[in-house]
Amino acid sequence: MQSRKRHIAKTITWRIVATSTTFVLAMIFFRESPNATEKAGWVALIETILKMAIYYYHERIWYNVKLKVKSSVRHFFKTVTWRIIASITTFLIAYFIFKEDPGAMEKATSIAIVESILKMLFYYLHERAWHMTDFGLDKGK
Repeated sequence: MQSRKRHIAKTITWRIVATSTTFVLAMIFFRESPNATEKAGWVALIETILKMAIYYYHERIWYNVKLKVKSSVRHFFKTVTWRIIASITTFLIAYFIFKEDPGAMEKATSIAIVESILKMLFYYLHERAWHMTDFGLDKGK
């Protein structure tokens, strides 16, 4: 049985990886935008706050989904559902923050596409790493 403590810890560790990736991608795609660093920082900050809440509920929902499959298959499906939710959210945040930038729609789309590929890999590895630890598991239940 997994505890809420484990889900909170997973939320924080994933957010560090994911927000760092998004910040770097925003800097790359919007590097020519005025105040690119500041705006990429806002994207990262908003993403951190919003996605920590969304991720926590994603974890809780998957905790209650009972699938009789191997853990690696379950982690794959968690990866896909999270990536869809997260990429749409990142696109919306990046577009909103950089909306005055020429080509904002295309650049926000590019961030969402590139992060989809990178973060699916990173998320799967994150899930596998957490699968190997017993931190936050309720023992004896």
